[in-house]
Formats: sequence, structure tokens, C-alpha cells
Amino acid sequence: MSRYTRPSWSAFELGKFPVWWQASDGQPPTAGGQLIIFFNPDASSLKPNDVYGVAFNGGFNQPIMCGGEPRIMTKKDRGNSCAPLYSIKINLPKHTLSLEFSFTNGKDWDGPYKLNVAVPPKFRNKPSSFFSEGLAAELSKDGACDNAIYPEAVLVMDRCPLPPYNPEASQGKTSCDLDLNPGCTDKENPFYDPLATVDDGTCPYVEEQVENEN
Repeated sequence: MSRYTRPSWSAFELGKFPVWWQASDGQPPTAGGQLIIFFNPDASSLKPNDVYGVAFNGGFNQPIMCGGEPRIMTKKDRGNSCAPLYSIKINLPKHTLSLEFSFTNGKDWDGPYKLNVAVPPKFRNKPSSFFSEGLAAELSKDGACDNAIYPEAVLVMDRCPLPPYNPEASQGKTSCDLDLNPGCTDKENPFYDPLATVDDGTCPYVEEQVENEN
């Protein structure tokens, strides 16, 4: 797995590179911040699924998916002359060192990619165990994974089955669950909707206080 360097937007949009990203503050990706990942299938051999397009599969500090299943990416149409782009929104946990991810159409894969993440100054020079334990604690909270990785804009579908890397074993595993009720699923958020089954991005991101900051 090689670390991925962000290309220019024009090179990405023209299909010369498959991945581009943007942090909410315009700075390099930083732990505790927000990030949007964009994917251009024209720069890869991955053909979007006819039903849901492309799904994102990735993890923090490791390639294992947070929550266990790929998230359907938001489709961004660009008119009749250009193929659509796909995006996903990431709330980076505070103990993130890297984001490792791939893309799938339910059968085939593109990736993996690895994106380095800057750590806050107060976490610098901490041992690897500090980040491993801290990340495990962050993601163990109810709904943490759903609030960490979710569709960037209009929600159509939220999940699809994780396809195996053996193409012959993935036959018939490209359907997605359509029984969805979008809303805020974070129980600790003031906008929590108890009837929501999938998060639609309406939960305001509230940065938690970190104990023992020194």
C-alpha cells in the first residue's frame, strides 16, 4: 500500500487521478477534523454499480472498515458529457494517524490508498499505544462509526454488503438495503432522531472534551 499524494483538482476532474480530498478548514487532513473524499471512476478500472454506484471501504490507522460494511458514496452528476464523481464525508477521530481505504462496486475493488493524517500538537511524541487505545475508545461508543463515515450530501442508500476479494465468490452480493429512515442517529447529539435508522449528516459535529490533555 502506497501513501497517496493529492493531485490538483483539474487533473483529478479530467480523470488523470482517481482520488482527491478536501478538509473543511482548507488545511491538510488533521485528526479531529472533517474531510471529504472524492473518487473519479474514469481514472480507474472500477465500473460503478448500476444500482448504487460506488461504495467506500476504509478504516482509521488500519484497512479494516469502521462498522464492518462499505458506505455508499454520494453521486455527483456533471452533465451528459462527463461521468459522475462520488464523495464521502469523514469525521476523523482525534487519535487518527492515517486513513486507509478502497472503493468497490460490490464485486470489484480499486485501491487500497493510504492518507497520512496530522496529529494535534498536544498528541505529538505520544507512543503508538496511545493512539491505538484512544481510537478504540472513541469508536466503541454507540453510533461512533456511523457518525465518522457517511454520505457527503443527499442520502440515497447507506450500506452495501462487503464483497469478497474473490470475484467468483461475489456473485449475487450487490444489493443494498433500501428500508431506510434518514436522520441524526447520534444519541448524545441534541438533534438525535430516535426514528432514524441511518445518519444523513444532520447531526452537528460537536468536538468532545479530551481528559488529561497535558
